[in-house]
Amino acid sequence: YGFENSDIGLRYSLGFKYNDNLSFSSGITVSNVKGKLATNSSTQVMDNIGKFDQYILKFNINYNSTNDFLYPTKGVYNNVSIDYSPEDISDYGYVKLKIDNDIYFGNNRSNNFFFISNNLGIAEAFEGNLKTLNSFSLGGLSFKGFDYRGIGTKKDGVYLGGKKYYSSTIGYGSSFLFDESDNVNIRLFYSIGSVWDSDYLSNDSLYNRSSAGVSFDILTPVLPISFSFAVPINKKDDDRTREFSFNLGTSF
Repeated sequence: YGFENSDIGLRYSLGFKYNDNLSFSSGITVSNVKGKLATNSSTQVMDNIGKFDQYILKFNINYNSTNDFLYPTKGVYNNVSIDYSPEDISDYGYVKLKIDNDIYFGNNRSNNFFFISNNLGIAEAFEGNLKTLNSFSLGGLSFKGFDYRGIGTKKDGVYLGGKKYYSSTIGYGSSFLFDESDNVNIRLFYSIGSVWDSDYLSNDSLYNRSSAGVSFDILTPVLPISFSFAVPINKKDDDRTREFSFNLGTSF
């Protein structure tokens, strides 16, 4: 984003489990945010430079009926989260909404399954521009085939992100057992999505990107490891791609 950032604060939250699948939580975060070492004097960078006291109210609703925490093959996962920073008590007021939805269609006679994964986000500043620090980004683990923050418009060499984003992935998964400790899971997938509507551009409309690939999750006794290979199908010239990726954790 063209600057360095430090964020020091405290968060307190309370959770309520309504039943085995449905839970709620709410809380408050009090933090001091400091932006420094600007790489240039553009507006999108300088809006983040300085010290800001932030009070963020957080709300979350979670519904999870999937059959496994790490590698589900059946069930539904829904999560809705809202971050609200009141302009009356914060130096910078904004609101941010994120919705995540995963649906797994399992096969009772095998380990094979189909899945759909959807993500949506909307953010808005109460006054002025939504800072790039609070904008959405897309790429890397959130959109395979593209580099981290590889999707989205850049201006003066600075990644802008956007106030809106979405991604949707459909795929097919299966698993096979090498021995009693290492379970290998494979997924074939196709993804489409975009991030857009930055306040620092007069015209930043939605432009869909897409990719297709395969991922392998190795569920070892210590921790899951994933490898993925994805090829961008639709992209912009200034997007940064990355076909191969490796990370600790599951691929989706």
